[in-house]
Amino acid sequence: MAIFFSVGLFAQKSTASLGLVGKVKSLHSVTRPLANPSITEPSGFLDSERFDSIALTFDAYRHLILEENFLDYRGKLGIFDRTVYWYNPQHKIEKLETTLIQNGEEPRKISQRKIFYYINKRLVRMDEFNSGRTTDQHWVVNSVYENDQLQEKVFWMDDAVFSRSEFKMTPYNDVLSETSFYNDGRMGRSVNYSYYPDGLLAKITSKTAHGNETETFEYHAVYVKKHLKTDQHGQLLFTEFYDENGRLTEIRKYNYRTKDFDVFNFQFVYDHHNNWTSCDISKNNQLHYRITRTISYFE
Repeated sequence: MAIFFSVGLFAQKSTASLGLVGKVKSLHSVTRPLANPSITEPSGFLDSERFDSIALTFDAYRHLILEENFLDYRGKLGIFDRTVYWYNPQHKIEKLETTLIQNGEEPRKISQRKIFYYINKRLVRMDEFNSGRTTDQHWVVNSVYENDQLQEKVFWMDDAVFSRSEFKMTPYNDVLSETSFYNDGRMGRSVNYSYYPDGLLAKITSKTAHGNETETFEYHAVYVKKHLKTDQHGQLLFTEFYDENGRLTEIRKYNYRTKDFDVFNFQFVYDHHNNWTSCDISKNNQLHYRITRTISYFE
C-alpha cells in the first residue's frame, strides 16, 4: 500500500495507483473477523476500510473500469453499490456512474455521476450529480490554468458559486499551497506543502477553523517509510510505517478514550507477481481480521 497525492480534480484509479503489480485483470477481496470467520465485516483498513468485500475489474491499459462494494445482509454478502468508469482515447477518465443497489432491498438508482472535460489533456471541468434520499445536488468544478499551471478551482452548486480554491505551484507543477474561500469571502481550509530536494513530499500543514494538523513523511528511496500526523497542540494522532516496497506494516493510532496508542500490525502473504493475497490484521498483539484476495491476470 503506497501513499499517493493529487491536487487535480480527480485522482484517476489504476492498478499502479492501487499498489498492484503486473497485468491485473480483476481483484476480489473478503474480510472476516478471526473471532468469528463465518461472517464478514469491515476492518477499517486496506480493502475493507468501509465494506466487507470489494471487487475490482481493470482493462488491458490497467485502468479501473468496474468497482463493486459488498456488505453483510442478514448473514450473506450482498452488493451495496456498483461504479462503472469510462475513458477517452487519451486514457483520461471521461465519466463514472455509481448505481446504489443495496442488495435489492430498495429500488436501485443512480446515486452519483461524474463527467470530465479536457482541453489539451488538462482537466478543466467536472460535473457531479448526487442523488440523496430526499434531495439531489449538481456540482460543477472549473479549473483555471496559467502557463500550464493550476491557479484556481471554482466550485459551483446548483448554478451558484459555493467556494473557490487558489493554488500556488512549484516550477515542476507540484502544489505549494491551496487556500479555499467561501462565496461570502470567509477563508476555509488552507494547506501548505513542502518538499525534499529530490522532489518528494516532506510535509503537509492544514489549517481550518477547527484547528491545525501537520503531516510529515520519511522515505525508503521513492516509497514512504513513515507517515506521521500531529494536531495543533503537538499531540501525535497516528504514525504509519511502510516497508521498502511502500506496503503498510504498522499503524500506531492515538485512542482518546484510553489516552494511549493502539498498535495495528499487518502481515501479508504474496503471490508470484508480488501482489498480496492475504493480510492478517492485529490490534495490540491480538489478531482481529483476515483479508483474503483472489487476483486474476491478463495472459
